Amino acid sequence: MTELALEQTLDLGDYLAAFRRRKGLIMTVAGIVFLIGLVTAFVWPPTYQSSATILIEAQEVPTELIQSTVTSFAAQQIQVISQRVMARNNLMEIVEKYDLYKKERKRKTTEQVLGAMRNDIGVDMITAEVMDPRTGRPGAATIAFSLSFKSTNPQQAQKVASELTTLYLNENLKSRTEKAAETTDFLTAEANRLNKEITRLEEQRSAFKERNLYPLHESRA
Repeated sequence: MTELALEQTLDLGDYLAAFRRRKGLIMTVAGIVFLIGLVTAFVWPPTYQSSATILIEAQEVPTELIQSTVTSFAAQQIQVISQRVMARNNLMEIVEKYDLYKKERKRKTTEQVLGAMRNDIGVDMITAEVMDPRTGRPGAATIAFSLSFKSTNPQQAQKVASELTTLYLNENLKSRTEKAAETTDFLTAEANRLNKEITRLEEQRSAFKERNLYPLHESRA
């Protein structure tokens, strides 16, 4: 035990001695790293982020009346809308309208610029525990989503975030209109099917009465 403790003490002493011998080099490296971080903090332009939170309205038509092909989950719907909003033409129109990515547009391809813009756009789902009216049990549901845009220019960040929010709302309105038309077509088809079924049952009822009522009258005569 004494030899082991002595060996460990000597090892620690060696480390301390090595540190003392190289203290100047270590302090120099640490100083350089600190200065680089300090210069980067002052030179690197600040980044501003503007965001908007969009609430998701509950579906007005009961889900029990509509087939699964007509309805969709909120998160899936937001993803579909995002793909439409993030289309190349929409993003390029915003880039040109607000003169975004000046330096990048001079030395990078259009796809690289659009890739950078997509990285600066954030879409985050907001979930909460809600009561499922069909089962009466609580569960997680997407109730809203946050839409944001980052830029070194605060005015640009705010304007682009507002522009993207408008695109999302317009695309959502278009999607809701399409789904309302699909729902109307579905309910109309269901009503026609039920009317035909009622007519068929009425015809069967009338035929049954004719087959069974008249023989009964003849037997009484």
